[in-house]
Amino acid sequence: MRRFAKIILVAVGGALALLLIALVGVNLYLQSGDVQQRIRTATAQALGTPIVVKRTAWTPWSGLALSGLSLPDPRLPGSDLMDASEFSMQFKLLPLFSHHFVISEVTLAAPKLVLRQQHNKKWELLPPKPVPPPATKLPGIVTTTPSSSEPVVHAPAYTLELQQFHIHDGGAEVIDRKGAYVARVGGLSVDGEVHNDPSSGERTISGDVWIENIEIAGMIYPNRLRAHFERKGDQLIISSIKCALAGGRLRAECYIITPHKEKPVFQIKGQLEEISIPTLLQEASGDAAGAKGTLAGAFNLHGNPTDASTLAGSGNILLDSAQLRPLDFLQQIGMLLRIDELQMLNLREATMHFSVHDSRFWLDDLTLKTENLIINGKGPIRFDGKMDLKGRLLVDQKLQQQLGGLLGNNFVLSDDPDYKQVSFSVTGRVDKPKTDLVEKVTGLQFHNVGGFLKGLFQIPKQPDDDNPPLAPAPAQDGTSTGN
Repeated sequence: MRRFAKIILVAVGGALALLLIALVGVNLYLQSGDVQQRIRTATAQALGTPIVVKRTAWTPWSGLALSGLSLPDPRLPGSDLMDASEFSMQFKLLPLFSHHFVISEVTLAAPKLVLRQQHNKKWELLPPKPVPPPATKLPGIVTTTPSSSEPVVHAPAYTLELQQFHIHDGGAEVIDRKGAYVARVGGLSVDGEVHNDPSSGERTISGDVWIENIEIAGMIYPNRLRAHFERKGDQLIISSIKCALAGGRLRAECYIITPHKEKPVFQIKGQLEEISIPTLLQEASGDAAGAKGTLAGAFNLHGNPTDASTLAGSGNILLDSAQLRPLDFLQQIGMLLRIDELQMLNLREATMHFSVHDSRFWLDDLTLKTENLIINGKGPIRFDGKMDLKGRLLVDQKLQQQLGGLLGNNFVLSDDPDYKQVSFSVTGRVDKPKTDLVEKVTGLQFHNVGGFLKGLFQIPKQPDDDNPPLAPAPAQDGTSTGN
């Protein structure tokens, strides 16, 4: 019995020793320059760009692990397009010796991707490969070819086969050419698999994606996004997109085609459901005080995902039981004319139909209707924030009687006999709008609406005896003019 136990012990010890020797031997083999080059070449083929790997190790239970994986940015020295703490692979060992890399499973841990807009306004992860100039022959110049005795260096022949892949705790940043963040993604997870059809040679990639939080332009914050994807040939379909947005939901379907020799195109269709207006305003750092109601709508956009100027599409938005604070210049008009409805819009009807083309967001029809007034607007808003909108303010008979002589001569009859209207324009930028509405409503001219209102409600400052106020300058007809 003791002899039998001794034999088992020796066998187990020998097996452990052989396993240890094999483990050390395989790791020494993997650390060799030739195999390192093969791994880098195979991984570069899979990712489409050269990579940097700081350390490579292999164990029977966890497979191959590439630590300190990064993709240098060829346009920005010292920066990376992507970095990841670990890139681990479960692979079949025997095919590796015949230059065939069969990966049964690959996991990318905590990858961080950075996409920067280029100076040509294009969104390209990698620069296009330069086309070498055609060879030319010059008179009197004799060209020679290397002799057969000179060594010729070739990249190691290597084939790659991937079966499953996973991404955990990923992130991404999209930065425009001025260095501002366009979008950020955090908590990205992907589970996918690759199917190869032996008969046709066609490959299909499918799986599921989860994103915990998204930030768009520092204003919109979708979260808990879920979707299914499938790529076949040059077509990528992202279906069953669902995410939470401002207390409501966003549902969408996306189709992307990336041909090798043509520009990529995409199309996305979506629906907004029960979006909370106060939450949406608060997340966008807007004035949510007193706001109520929900928002719903639909949109359809298409274009080249790498070129914002090609973006086109349309959509509509409907506000339900909405109450919100209007833009500053409308509040100023309400304060000047003492129209309470312009201090807080309690909307009976609120709709917006829009389209996108020519690098502009077009308001095709904006209608905001309260109990006694209507605001209409239309016109373009450029992607850089500049706008040129044409609007109408309509007041019913009740407000007409209340305002009396305060209304300027620009109010005229409208299509509805119960309303009078005045036309106005809104220019400037979205964050700093300019309008001629005050002049149109009152018939007076104010170059600084904010300054006028400030002076209107501010207690006049008493003159200093040592510095009496200047006398008003004489007018051309010899009379004096006041301020």
